[in-house]
Amino acid sequence: MDLRGLLRGLRHSRPSRHALALTALLTASFAFRLPPLLNARSTNSDAAVVGLQAMHMLRGEWSPFLWGSGYQTAADSVIAALFFRVLGPTSLALMLSSLSLHVLATYFVFATLSRRLNPWFSLLLTLPLVVSPSSVHSYALYPPRQLSLTLAVAAFWAIDSATAPTAERGSIRRLALGGALATLAVSADPYPLLLLPLSTLYAGLVIVVARTRAKKFAAFSAGLAAGLVPFIVMHRMAGEKSGPMGLSTARVGHHWRLLVNECLPWALSYKVYYARTVMDYGPWDAPWWFRVMGTTGALGLGALVAFAFVSAVPRGLPKSLRRLGFVGALTFPLALTAFLLSVMVMDHFSMRYLAVLTLMTPFAVAPAARALGAGRFALVFVPHLLSSLVGGWVGYGPFVRGPFPVAETPELRDDYTLLALLRTRGLRYATADYWTAYRLTFLFQEEAIVVPTNLREDRYAPYRRAFEAQRVFLFVYDPARSREDVQVAERALRADNERVERLEAGGLTAFVVTRAIEDAQVVAPP
Repeated sequence: MDLRGLLRGLRHSRPSRHALALTALLTASFAFRLPPLLNARSTNSDAAVVGLQAMHMLRGEWSPFLWGSGYQTAADSVIAALFFRVLGPTSLALMLSSLSLHVLATYFVFATLSRRLNPWFSLLLTLPLVVSPSSVHSYALYPPRQLSLTLAVAAFWAIDSATAPTAERGSIRRLALGGALATLAVSADPYPLLLLPLSTLYAGLVIVVARTRAKKFAAFSAGLAAGLVPFIVMHRMAGEKSGPMGLSTARVGHHWRLLVNECLPWALSYKVYYARTVMDYGPWDAPWWFRVMGTTGALGLGALVAFAFVSAVPRGLPKSLRRLGFVGALTFPLALTAFLLSVMVMDHFSMRYLAVLTLMTPFAVAPAARALGAGRFALVFVPHLLSSLVGGWVGYGPFVRGPFPVAETPELRDDYTLLALLRTRGLRYATADYWTAYRLTFLFQEEAIVVPTNLREDRYAPYRRAFEAQRVFLFVYDPARSREDVQVAERALRADNERVERLEAGGLTAFVVTRAIEDAQVVAPP
């Protein structure tokens, strides 16, 4: 082979632009989450319940529902168990089980866009799923619910794949797959319920302009029905109960103020909330340049999304792109209306119900991207990306110090000081606020069992029965997580028990409590 032929072979063997762009996207998806990955042991109790259930699954203890829930399934616990099987039951493996699912959803968005736009342009549009505060803090790092969101996004990818010119032969199967994924997502967790009518609408728009419409409609409908089978089966089981869902006009005024002043600004990155401590999020006193950039970015994003509605009528753009953009843009008014009417909206943490805006933003802005071209589109879109990047990073709070991640927050030393105290006293059982209890139980790998002080927040009855059997136990107060007043709690403990000894475990306060003999129950531990 001559030199020219060798160079030609090397040129053709280089990674394609698509592979390079995808590699950059996936690398960024993990790299931007480095601060919480380094501090995975600071996980919260909601996520820890998933981890604990996954540990029990590996011992053969199965349940279709998430511990303590009659409407959320154990789907994320199954995924966590698979990661535990390979990596061990650690906090890092638990976080990776959720983050890997989010990265898979990010891939599905990128793959859908790259059918119409060049790979680097598709990467730019997909970046909100990497840096947006809603994807950083709402769901990507802490289960449960990530599997359901990934399935919902995969449904759009599958439906969209039926529109490819070369996909006519397999389009019926792809539409059936899209329908099944859409309802399987809701079967796994009700969180992505808002996306179900949107994916159904998208399938309808795809089918109505296709050949063999009747067959494709039947295939999609069959997929929808098949994906609902797990939902129907599980919700006919003993222990099933309705979740705290529903719509009401009773609190629209409250929800409107919360939406306008806190949740929407946080979701769209023109206001930043950061973790003062791991559980205490408050607004960042942002410098003027960020406020200008964030407001500019949000206005620019609004204009790009609005263009998708305008472009729904023929404007010289490909029909498939206009359909995708219209459905993506429709997410915004639908999500905002649902927020105002939802009975589940409570406080600024309800921003998580607007996370679908970030998931669908790449689709919503795709028509404008194609119409404007890379340069002009970037001028409008990049301010939003930059404010999202700053907001996502600042929001890590104690996990970052300026531009640098913190290797491990000092609070973990206090946790293990507490474990050493339990070992020294020969104790295994303790009680604490919910947000401390299950986190410590998982962190200590059940060497210590910590149950919530509030009985209504119990997630696993055998823990409670074993705790109630103990004459001596520990009461733990964590100033970063506990919602009770420590002085009030101490007075109640001293009034209700035979003996109480106050100790300090680093930044934690612990009370060694001895019950009155008549209060101790004899129950076999789990």
